[in-house]
Amino acid sequence: MQRALFLLIFLCALVPAHEGPSLPRVVPAKVGLILIGTTENGFAIASDGSSLNADGRVSQEQKLFQLGKNSALALTGTVSIQDPIGARVRGEVNVARIAAAWVAAHESADFATANREVNAAIAAELNKFLASRPPGGANAGAFKFGVVAAGFSAGKPVLITTKYFMPLAKGKHARVEQTRAAPQPGDLWLFGSSAVPEEVLSGKSEAFSTFRGLPGPKEFRAIEKSRLTTHDYVGLFDAILQAAESNQGHKLDARRAIVAAPNSFATLTAESGYISMH
Repeated sequence: MQRALFLLIFLCALVPAHEGPSLPRVVPAKVGLILIGTTENGFAIASDGSSLNADGRVSQEQKLFQLGKNSALALTGTVSIQDPIGARVRGEVNVARIAAAWVAAHESADFATANREVNAAIAAELNKFLASRPPGGANAGAFKFGVVAAGFSAGKPVLITTKYFMPLAKGKHARVEQTRAAPQPGDLWLFGSSAVPEEVLSGKSEAFSTFRGLPGPKEFRAIEKSRLTTHDYVGLFDAILQAAESNQGHKLDARRAIVAAPNSFATLTAESGYISMH
C-alpha cells in the first residue's frame, strides 16, 4: 500500500501542472493606477491620467514616457504637489512635467543614466520647493509619489522603483527609497490602491462581470503565465482601466483611490524598444 502511494505521488510530480497567472505585486498609492506585466522578452505598461489638485479637483497629466533609447518611465501617486488653497503665495512641483522635460531632452540616454538623472532632476526641484515649506500635519513623512523605470540590464528585464516621502520638518529633504527587481515572465505589478484590478482578475461581483468577460481578462486567465505576450497584457490593462474609471469602479473605490482617463499603453522589448499603444 505504501509503495503504491509513493508511486502515485512520484507520477503526479512528473505531470506539469497548469500554471495560472501569478498573484499581482501591489505598491499602494491613492492617486493613479500603473500596471506593468513582464514577458519573456520585455514589458507591457499602462497608466491612467489622473492628477489631484489642492482644491480636490482631478485634472489630467501624462504619466507614461519613453525613457532614454530603450527604457520606459511611469509615475505613481501624487504627481502635482501644490500649496494649499488660501496660501498667500501658491507654488507647485509638477513631477510629470519635470519628467517630460527631461526625457524630451535626453532621447539617447542609456537605462542606468536615464533612471539616475531623471530622479536627480525630480529630487532637486522637489527639495527646492520643500526648503521653505513645512510638510504639514499628517503629511509629514508620508509617501507622496513614485518613479518607476523599466529597462534591461545584460538583456534581462529590470524594474527600478524610486519612492519619495515627505520630510518630517521644514527645510529637510524628502526621503527617497529605491528598490530594484528582476521580474520573471508572468509577473504583474499594480501601482495604486484601487480595488478594481482584483475584481477584474478574480472577483465574483456581478457589477464587474462585463469587464471580466472582455477578451483581455479572459485570455489572461486561460494562458499559462510564462506564455503571456505584451499584447495579452495590454488587453488586460485596457479592461482594468475601463473598469476602474466606470461608475461601478468609482463606487467601489470611493475615496480610497483616484483613477481617471486618459489612459496610456506601451510595450517595451529589447528588440523593438519602446512602442506607444495610445
